[in-house]
Amino acid sequence: MTERQKLILKALIESFIESGHDISSFELLRTGDFEVSSATLRNEFLELSHGGYLTKSHFASGRIPTIKGLNFYVSNLMVENVIDFVDIVKEGQSLSNSRFEVQSLLRDAMKTLHKWTGEPSFILYNDVIQFYRISRLLKVYEKFPKKIQGDYLSGLMKFWDVIEDPELLMSFFKQRYEFQTGGIGIFSGAELGWKDLENFIAVFTPFKLFDGEEVGYIGTIGYVNLNYRAVVPGLKSMANILNNILRGW
Repeated sequence: MTERQKLILKALIESFIESGHDISSFELLRTGDFEVSSATLRNEFLELSHGGYLTKSHFASGRIPTIKGLNFYVSNLMVENVIDFVDIVKEGQSLSNSRFEVQSLLRDAMKTLHKWTGEPSFILYNDVIQFYRISRLLKVYEKFPKKIQGDYLSGLMKFWDVIEDPELLMSFFKQRYEFQTGGIGIFSGAELGWKDLENFIAVFTPFKLFDGEEVGYIGTIGYVNLNYRAVVPGLKSMANILNNILRGW
């Protein structure tokens, strides 16, 4: 990928996260960051699409990022938000008070993650999945154009069926993502075979219990334009807190 393509991919993804809709070459030019023609941008869109980083949606002529594009953005292009160190220490101390009550600890971890990211959160551990502020997903559709609101709601209901199956998710996470602590995974419902769920996303990271013999996952879920700049550092910080608290169980 050329340096210009990296800049284009970064700008397009961040515009998409902000707006929630397809980004055209004309929209990207209006940001004022590119001194090239619309035709040149369209050619770069095509190259990035051929590389698997961008795709067209069913509703417009612009582009949206693929899971491959989002992973590349998160790993190589994104500037993470900074969580206040004092807040991390404070939350870590608060969570450590629940270290002998695992259910209370995990519930409080989800609440803290939601506070840091603004997104619905989940914990997957011991073949049980728990959610926090999941109802927020029902409010998101109001931000979309009316022509796609129905598709969003029907897709959300199907995605809900998928993520309510802890055995399916645990099996998928273990097979597809072999992480070191702090690694970030981005999962789309389409990866389980449902093409119409490609825009519903779970972003997650593992945490370890019992000296690493057991693994759980904590994450956020939502539409594809999640606030990744807040989600990724929030997940990394929470995984570190949980690993430190649970070390030696």
